[in-house]
Amino acid sequence: MDIRFRGNKAQGNPSNGLCDEYRVNGIASLQDLIDAYRQIAADHPTCRPLFTLDNLAQACYTSGHARGRYHLVDITGLHMEGLPQEWFEDGTFVGDLDSKAEFPVCAYGYERFVAHATFDQACAHGLAMDPAALEEWTSFQDDPVALLDQPLSALVVPVVHSYEALAAFPNGYFSCDLGPHHCFAVARHFCRQHGYELIGSGASYLGLLRDAPPDAERAEAIATDVCALYNARGRARQALAAAVVEGIAGRRHLWLRYTE
Repeated sequence: MDIRFRGNKAQGNPSNGLCDEYRVNGIASLQDLIDAYRQIAADHPTCRPLFTLDNLAQACYTSGHARGRYHLVDITGLHMEGLPQEWFEDGTFVGDLDSKAEFPVCAYGYERFVAHATFDQACAHGLAMDPAALEEWTSFQDDPVALLDQPLSALVVPVVHSYEALAAFPNGYFSCDLGPHHCFAVARHFCRQHGYELIGSGASYLGLLRDAPPDAERAEAIATDVCALYNARGRARQALAAAVVEGIAGRRHLWLRYTE
């Protein structure tokens, strides 16, 4: 496995220069991914790593459009003291959002946008998982490395909680998909309720990791929330719940699809 620091100005940085990044290649197992996450986290104790996952090019494309579509740089109420005046014009942020110095502005706007987001709202968006999507999810859950579009980018995001790292790389552009606020609410919910930390975001999937595999009771609770997220009912719910319980048994990771 190869882990290389690239700073914040390398071409293709998913955060567009808001955060430093590493490029990680040669991941052969989930343990490799966990080891890379731990190494980067240990080297940057005041930050949270956020890995790219599936389809890096598409994820970067939709992330940029999501930031524009949802106006994630609303600076209403931002204290501008000490910030460069050239960033602002008539109370509007006019910076380029391509430097680490601008990340606090980005994080402020994102925090305002997601402030009232809830897991129930994410569920109510109407995302579904049909048999083909369930088959895909099962295959990636069984073989987590197959999901990864390597080399991965690992952003070093100066936030406290893992789900807050989405400010650097928000996603959910198309109306049928979960939006950036929904993705935030889902990641926060699975962190607070089930002990999963967000470790990555791709073009279609969020990546979550627990310190230890869930026990049987916890697995049932996780499956219940996954069924709620994908609005599964009747026999479809039974099939999805059984697949989730089996898919997370003895495993620390959980992939969650946020696209239709």
